[in-house]
Amino acid sequence: MTDHTSPPSDAHADTNEAADRSAQSADRPAREADRPITVLQVEPDARSAELLEAFATRLTERVRIRSVDRVAAAVDAVEEGVEVDGERVAVDCVVTEQRLPDGDGVGLTGRLREAGHEVPVVFHTTCPGEEREAAAFGAGADAYFEKGSERGRFDSILDRIRTLVDGERERETAAARATASPPRTSDSPRGTLRSEE
Repeated sequence: MTDHTSPPSDAHADTNEAADRSAQSADRPAREADRPITVLQVEPDARSAELLEAFATRLTERVRIRSVDRVAAAVDAVEEGVEVDGERVAVDCVVTEQRLPDGDGVGLTGRLREAGHEVPVVFHTTCPGEEREAAAFGAGADAYFEKGSERGRFDSILDRIRTLVDGERERETAAARATASPPRTSDSPRGTLRSEE
């Protein structure tokens, strides 16, 4: 018996490949939303450090907290990663107090930015005041929370951390895609792509 079916055309194969890529793209945001977030907490007060860790454990399985108490240890951890479950992983976000034994949170943020680290920085501090908050944002901080006993404070901090890290990951993914894509030229059917588009 002879097979009378025609072999798959290139157009059909291209359609299947495109469908596979679309399915992978659709799955990517869901996978990103499930990826663990490693937070480096820079906190000299052991009780405060324990509180953030306890709330993170209770409120979400996604956020893992590792703590240090000094600027120097924080810079090293961002540059070298931290140990989680026996392996070294990159720090996704820094949460810092303003007052630290060997400096301050503004100085830490400035050092990280000067070294080219774009990791989000969130202040969780006992130092209130608009001037200190402005100094933190001026150094490159992404969020500023005063410590307090208000209900929902840790929920807000953890929500902000997730939002910042997910946004940073999306930017990194988009940048990687843009680098991998060949630039469009005026000879291409879609024309020239301007940077504003």
